[in-house]
Amino acid sequence: MADIANVNGVNLWYEVNGSGDPVLQIHGCGFGHFNFSAATPILSQEFQTIDFDLRGYGQSDRPVQHYDHEVWADDSVALLDHLGIEKAHIHGTSMGGMVAQVLASKYPDRVQSVVINCSAAKLDYYGRLLFKNWRDIAEAHGPDSRLLAELISWQALAAPHLEAEGVAAVDSIQQILTDSNDTEVFIAAVQSIIDMDIREYAKTIQSPALVLGGDVDPMTPWVQAGDGAGQQWLADNIPGAEKYVIKGGSHSTIFDSTDEHCRVVGDFFRRNAIG
Repeated sequence: MADIANVNGVNLWYEVNGSGDPVLQIHGCGFGHFNFSAATPILSQEFQTIDFDLRGYGQSDRPVQHYDHEVWADDSVALLDHLGIEKAHIHGTSMGGMVAQVLASKYPDRVQSVVINCSAAKLDYYGRLLFKNWRDIAEAHGPDSRLLAELISWQALAAPHLEAEGVAAVDSIQQILTDSNDTEVFIAAVQSIIDMDIREYAKTIQSPALVLGGDVDPMTPWVQAGDGAGQQWLADNIPGAEKYVIKGGSHSTIFDSTDEHCRVVGDFFRRNAIG
């Protein structure tokens, strides 16, 4: 069921599939709800999956404004309010994993459990430089450019997956970027990731948490330099957090390691079921 919710002054597109414990799925930067296109058909066999386009993306309103992870976390909880859902599992990937950290910290009574996939709480200089490349390409050529699609393809997808899919994978990512983004909002969202420091949010998460990612992720590696806070930092600093490393998985384990990703996520939600 696809519909529109008016929350916090914007219209958000959303779609609900399946039944069971509700799972709110929060997508990454640039991708819109398409980020979960491989996972939703599997997870919705057992759970009620809620896919949506964050403010600024896809079929939701795309106002030119200040963007940060708290803005998106507030909208996400407002969508749960609209749906009459008191408590949900949160499944956030990449930037969505950053939003999930803020949501779980700020709204502990609304979160049954949280999966933080391929994410971070603060980027080191390497990570900031990587996303600066995204920003600069979008400024020069637009977020729908082939150059950006190719860059994201090799940064986000494991080499065997990209080898198997070839140009079709790049075509798909370029189409998603075209359908989901306006230049001004894309740049603002990327800048929010570059500027991000949500370590204090992560440290106060009370719900069961799973930090899940690939071992060859170049975008949000498990260990970051300096005061960067990558996936290992999250596993070490979120109270009681579980950790799962997908061998051979890159930044988009939903795409390049779909079956293993969904098996681990489903098991985690099952072990932390509502009621």
